[in-house]
Amino acid sequence: MTDPYDFPGAPSSGVPGLVGAYVPGPPTSPRVVVRWLDLLRAAQELDDRFNPDAEQYLTAFAYPRCEYVNHVRRIGTPRGHTGPASCPWLWFDIDRPNLDEARRDTLTLARFLLRRYPKLDCGDGLGIWFSGSKGFHLGIECWPGNRPDQLAPATAKRLALALACAAGVLIDGSIYDRQRIWRLPNSKHPSSGLHKVPLTLGELELPVERIRELARHPRGCALPEVGDPMAELEADWAAALDAVRRSGTMTADGRRVPPADAPVVPLYVRQFIGFADTQNPGRATTLFRCAAALSEAGTPPAVIWGLLEEPALKTGLPVHEVRKQILAGIAHGACQRGEGSEAT
Repeated sequence: MTDPYDFPGAPSSGVPGLVGAYVPGPPTSPRVVVRWLDLLRAAQELDDRFNPDAEQYLTAFAYPRCEYVNHVRRIGTPRGHTGPASCPWLWFDIDRPNLDEARRDTLTLARFLLRRYPKLDCGDGLGIWFSGSKGFHLGIECWPGNRPDQLAPATAKRLALALACAAGVLIDGSIYDRQRIWRLPNSKHPSSGLHKVPLTLGELELPVERIRELARHPRGCALPEVGDPMAELEADWAAALDAVRRSGTMTADGRRVPPADAPVVPLYVRQFIGFADTQNPGRATTLFRCAAALSEAGTPPAVIWGLLEEPALKTGLPVHEVRKQILAGIAHGACQRGEGSEAT
């Protein structure tokens, strides 16, 4: 009998026992348990069973097979799994309103990783992909992350942000949630109609128009794998894990609880402040959400004005609309804190 939890017909995985959730379609589609590495490799290599003309995702992290499958059998879906996770690949997401800026930052980060980890090569352990829309993805094979650990997602986030910071590049820090899904290589982006295609380091230096041209069709190639542990990455992972353990308390089931005063700034706020980047359903709503998030976190109104006014005007919003949305957001945040508004 065919195992319903295996990617049909895929070869045996090099990382035994690790599975993940596959989403064949939009992110809201039902999740299917698969052998994590087998599906990633099938997508990268354009296996005959992989359909590159569909929107498809795989969880960014992998999970111990028995525990994950038992969770699915118990509740009927992979969603909500809170057990140990593994990080076979460490991912980096670089999105910018300006694609050429994203390309330059991705190139900077890629070169930094190649210097830091001498065993890496663009075709040997370092993966580069155009996302098919606003940015690029990088990934490195992460042997120390293969060991299932309750703290693997937090460790991956800590390490990825530290590496990006050392390279001088801003990355998306929200992709390291335990159940986050990650667009599969060669799958089609539903908005642009372009594919998430693998690139060489040399192709990353091409003009963005040429990269978009390459993404009109899928590109099958071998998944870049080092095949051996890297001492430098082992040391970096251990340091990040130690920092995570020291940064908060641990619950009985192994979950990390961050300090109560740890600042939380949503990604969309950072992107708006840094790049005047707006989200659906538009500029005014994004500005309101940013002001509300900062206000709810206890940011003084004067600081909120200083952070948001200039990028808001850069989006083209008129002065009166900027004032209206910032005032409304500050008031909303104050109400959420149970305080009166200090917006004026």
